[in-house]
Amino acid sequence: MSAIAGIIRLDRQPVERSVLERMCNVLAPYGRDAQSIWQGGGAGLLRTLLRSTPEDAFDRQPLGDDHCMLVFSGRLDNREELAARLELPVSEVADMADAELVLLACRRWDTRALEYLLGSYALACWQPRCGRLWLARDPMGGRPLFWHQKSGFVAFASLPKALFCVPGIARVICQDSLLDRLAMLPMSGSGSFFKDVQRVEAGQVVLFEEGRLSSRFFHRFEPERELQLGRDEDYLEAFSGHFERAVAACLRSAGPVATHLSSGFDSSAVTALAARQLKLRGQRLTAFTAAPREGFAGPAPRGRHADESQVAAKMAGRFDNIDHVVIRSQGRSPLEDLQVCIEEMDRAPQNPCNRVWLRAIELEAQARGCRVMLTGERGNMSISYDGLPYLGTLFRSGRLPSWWKEIKACQVRRKRSLIAHSIAAALPAFAWRLIANRADLTGHLAEYSAVDPRHLAYLHGRSREVAWDMDYQPWHDSRAMRIAVLKRQDTAQQAMAACLRGVDMRDPTGDLRLVEFCLSVPDRQFLRNGKPRWLLQRMMAGVLPAEIMEARTKGYQASDWFEGLSADRERLRESLAQLKAHRRVGELLDLAGLEALMDEWPEEGWDSKSVVRNYRLKLLRGMAVGAFVRYVEPDNR
Repeated sequence: MSAIAGIIRLDRQPVERSVLERMCNVLAPYGRDAQSIWQGGGAGLLRTLLRSTPEDAFDRQPLGDDHCMLVFSGRLDNREELAARLELPVSEVADMADAELVLLACRRWDTRALEYLLGSYALACWQPRCGRLWLARDPMGGRPLFWHQKSGFVAFASLPKALFCVPGIARVICQDSLLDRLAMLPMSGSGSFFKDVQRVEAGQVVLFEEGRLSSRFFHRFEPERELQLGRDEDYLEAFSGHFERAVAACLRSAGPVATHLSSGFDSSAVTALAARQLKLRGQRLTAFTAAPREGFAGPAPRGRHADESQVAAKMAGRFDNIDHVVIRSQGRSPLEDLQVCIEEMDRAPQNPCNRVWLRAIELEAQARGCRVMLTGERGNMSISYDGLPYLGTLFRSGRLPSWWKEIKACQVRRKRSLIAHSIAAALPAFAWRLIANRADLTGHLAEYSAVDPRHLAYLHGRSREVAWDMDYQPWHDSRAMRIAVLKRQDTAQQAMAACLRGVDMRDPTGDLRLVEFCLSVPDRQFLRNGKPRWLLQRMMAGVLPAEIMEARTKGYQASDWFEGLSADRERLRESLAQLKAHRRVGELLDLAGLEALMDEWPEEGWDSKSVVRNYRLKLLRGMAVGAFVRYVEPDNR
């Protein structure tokens, strides 16, 4: 895992060494094992390295010559395939870093090389002879990359903070992006939370040539593609092969491997497969479970359970090479490390409550020498997709006997809502646009968002523009739905923060080949005889305990969040007073509304929707955005 950055001057004058050194110093904590700078012909590139794979020992970036210079951040998952395409002897590949293989691919195929790279990466390729720079991220967006273009130069970096070392790049918030964040709208386009700082989108290549800017997407998911196999067993066999391979690719590590283990399907399946594969190598696996304090019994919202550690322990107990570690919050406040988290990620956390246990797990992993942490963040849209939108497909297409059979057999609650959803999905698009036009979306936004009321009209329009399909029209096309969800997720900066603890975050459930396979599988393989996740259920039968396979409730992350927050009200009031004194914060947030929540602090009912909406969403996310504004513009301009 590397952090990368660079500056390209269009006038070909030398880049100031001191500027590159400042950028390198800012990124050095994210790549503590090695730092290198290259300069030449009006350009400067740098890389800071965290060694997370065995081949990282051979990494000597920046790499190249006057034809092609490269800096690469991330990991290749198809080294052997790429080496074969490049016609390299196997004996040579063993001692080559991933970046060397990527450089050879870029030399041979230019931007077409991106079609042959699989893994989690961001890269920058500078071609001095033709004055051409191109930046790219992998289709799943595993690593971040930002850029700024100004008259006379282009600068790029893994995190925006490194760009602000460059003279002429101002550190200013992007108000529209922060308003979208307050309204919990997905990121769209190339904008970032900083004015005049753009992000390379997942699966995108951005090109700069003699001052001209262009971009294109080198990868797009295909919602129409459907895999047709002869038998149910054929789908299961293919699925198992893809999933096993995805986990294996993530186990290439320079040190001990760990996982996030909750009581859910995704993390449990990833942990089980990782433990099984590591056992064949004679290696152990550390599985971390976040849990509330000892003795905490709730409350938790309906359909959720507060403590996942007991079920996780049963899962871990099935493998004699798993060391199960429970990380308890001990009543820590979400405000305690909020400022640190913002500085580490260079953005406001979307869920400050979860940052408490995520950071605690990373610190414990660091103490145990773990170099890789496996997660299952994208499993809901790949391996554990529940298939329920299939009901809408059946109803819409007129296959009513099959639809009614599945409805009757469904093992989920609220069958009436499934019927209603199926019928709603069959309505024409114009009907839903009419409903959305008449709906009181501004009132809905005010219920959960800390945004200043003056911006509600703007966000009303943005909600319909950016999140139309996600929030207002029920889905009947499951592939389009899953693709939309996958595109709106971008957790790359969160993964960068883990590098500060020496941990490389990897998500096998977000493996591109696995995701594309799952998207191509017919919905009938995910929902059968009323059983959601039928494909994964069959694969993990006899592997996961009944408490996971037959669960009727989901784990509630950071379930004791309100205890730490309630005990920290003095700090909360002080932070709110600081936000009130900051002009820019006052232009964004409904500070009066947040003060009212402080005055109306509940003594109970922390599991109710209204309290969760007001305090976990509105208050905490508002405080996080406010703290981010103060971090970006501390001088209160």
